[in-house]
Amino acid sequence: MRFPGLHSIHWKVFVFHLAVLFLPVMYLAWQVRLNLEATQLRATEEGMIDTAAVVGELFARLASQNGNDPAKLQENFTAMFSDFESSRSTKARLFGFTKDDADTRLIFYDAKGVVLYDTQRTGESGRDDGQMLEVRQALQGRYGSRWQLDPKSNRVNLYSTLPVWSDARVVGAVTMVKPTVRSRLAIVRALRELALPGLAAVTMATLLAYVLSAYLTRIVGGLATRAERIAAGETNVRLETWTRSELGTLARAVEKMRQKLEGKAYVEEMVTNLSHELKTPLAAIRGSAELLEDGAVNDAAARAKFLANIQLEAARLNQIVDDLLKLSRIETAPSPATATPVDLREILGRLAKEVLQPRAERLGIRFTWSTGDKPLPCRMVQEHFEQVVGNLADNAFQFTAPGDAVELALEADPSTRSAVLAVHDEGKGMEASIQPKIFDRFFTTENPRTGLRGTGLGLALVRSILRAARGTVEVESEPGKGSRFTVRLPLA
Repeated sequence: MRFPGLHSIHWKVFVFHLAVLFLPVMYLAWQVRLNLEATQLRATEEGMIDTAAVVGELFARLASQNGNDPAKLQENFTAMFSDFESSRSTKARLFGFTKDDADTRLIFYDAKGVVLYDTQRTGESGRDDGQMLEVRQALQGRYGSRWQLDPKSNRVNLYSTLPVWSDARVVGAVTMVKPTVRSRLAIVRALRELALPGLAAVTMATLLAYVLSAYLTRIVGGLATRAERIAAGETNVRLETWTRSELGTLARAVEKMRQKLEGKAYVEEMVTNLSHELKTPLAAIRGSAELLEDGAVNDAAARAKFLANIQLEAARLNQIVDDLLKLSRIETAPSPATATPVDLREILGRLAKEVLQPRAERLGIRFTWSTGDKPLPCRMVQEHFEQVVGNLADNAFQFTAPGDAVELALEADPSTRSAVLAVHDEGKGMEASIQPKIFDRFFTTENPRTGLRGTGLGLALVRSILRAARGTVEVESEPGKGSRFTVRLPLA
């Protein structure tokens, strides 16, 4: 797999998609963590309030029974909670972790804010906490709470304080203290359990972002490649314009530009080449006609020669026009994808037997052909395939001396599901320098048999027909050893 260079827009689109994806996700994950923590702490605080309310009710009963005597209340609390420190072991497992001891702390205050009893600091009874905010609020009949960092354990503790009512008056307060470390551990554990699914989701999102950026840049890259081919002068370059997105709009705009540019270039090239090709026969016809008109030629044999020259050049002009019309029809014809399949094997066999064999015998050329024994269906117009075979065979006959051989072979290539037509001759061959030009319009070489030149449109017509049929043509040639033309056509 080949990755694009770092300068490619592919990576810019990819990184942009990742940023668009991950920045909001990271912000959302952070907010979820904060909300989880807040929710967990609110649930913890609600439980503390409920517990403090139950303990406060016990406090209110003891105060009613003992006349709110601080000494008796302290004695009762000591009797009730003296063994609390030594029996804190719980060994309970919940939410994936083990709770080894009870970490809840209870503090009882009298009506002045003086500590009556502290379950974790029993020796600190009598301490005045009346100035503590949550205690002061509770003694005023309201709920009070605060957060505080315990310097000994380095834990954040949550203090929830409720007033204790007896005979419609506040007789004290109860504070419940709970460290928040358990809540934080539960959140951390939950986040860890989400790590693997989160990693899978991130990986999938990254792959999807990469595929999306590759898809977008592939379309843009395809447009750029085709635009370069158009700029290089290649014709019949088709652009993908099926999508309705902005990329499709861009492709359609480039396609319109291509059609206009190719149309303009085609007309300019055709006019230039046609003007050049028509000058020679027209000049010959005009010169011969002027000589005959002026009476400068009195000899009957000479007059017949000039008249034959006029007929020959007129026939050449007619052949040029016919070939141009054929070429125009091929290049403007619709795609043959819906054409009825024809059997190339049957067409070649009939054409070779009825047309090419008799002509080869007249020229003294040894002619052979082979078509295999299985049908070769291809979606193309029958006349077009006949033109391809006829033009390639004519080209071979022209450059093959009497006694030498011309061979046609048609076979299937299962590896590419295509039909392969090979036309091989033992003629004079071609120089390597002219081989790339032989399929250009109006490119001609002298016929060694007659000394004349053709229209230069036969092989151009072959290439246009094969392009329209999704086929290809290649040539291999060496001076003195003949030429071999290979045609490939997709099978239906």
